[in-house]
Amino acid sequence: MRTPREVLGGITDRSVRWLDRIAEDGLGRLVWWRAKGWFGHRMVARKLVPGERVIAEVQHSNVIYIVPVLLGLLGLFLAVRWLPFVSADSAWFAIAIVVGILLYAFYRALLISRDRFVITDSRVFRVWGVFTLNEAEMEIVRVLDITVVRPWYLRLFGAGHVILENAAQEQGLRDIHLVPDPQTIALAIHRRRRQMMGLGGDADSDNPPPVTRPRRRADHPRRPGPITARRR
Repeated sequence: MRTPREVLGGITDRSVRWLDRIAEDGLGRLVWWRAKGWFGHRMVARKLVPGERVIAEVQHSNVIYIVPVLLGLLGLFLAVRWLPFVSADSAWFAIAIVVGILLYAFYRALLISRDRFVITDSRVFRVWGVFTLNEAEMEIVRVLDITVVRPWYLRLFGAGHVILENAAQEQGLRDIHLVPDPQTIALAIHRRRRQMMGLGGDADSDNPPPVTRPRRRADHPRRPGPITARRR
């Protein structure tokens, strides 16, 4: 059990570190980083191990934010056009409805933003959740099949679904729904898997290996072309 002196010393150290960061980065930038961490960036950073390189960090497509945005607009509309005209006796009920709609819209947007799929140089993992946090990971070499599903109504927005299959089908990484440009995600996983299996590509590069034409063998000489007379 920690003594009061140790607790006070820990609080003092954390306060000093906060003051140092505010002096170096500025209060506005520090608040922005904190707010950005609430939307999922910190969840990904905590999952990484030292030396691990992130190839792609995938969030949901913007099309999935349509419902939270519409709910937020509905809450603002009610707050401007309905709430001021409610009688004083039922004002608390109207305020509760407006605040509830706005909070639910924010929660839905936060839930979508904190659902992230990450491809690193050794594994793929997914983190999601607001109050209940969930994590699922799998080594890239264990990915057996990749299925890309692009319904017609999602192709209009450049979005689709990615389905990862391995020997253990019951895992949280099987269905990655509503992600932008799913073909590029599948290609990145396939390329890195080939690199780790030694089938081609540079292990330190995410670019595909250059295409080289096979050299002509010595026992198959080039056929002579037609003889043309040189003008004098």
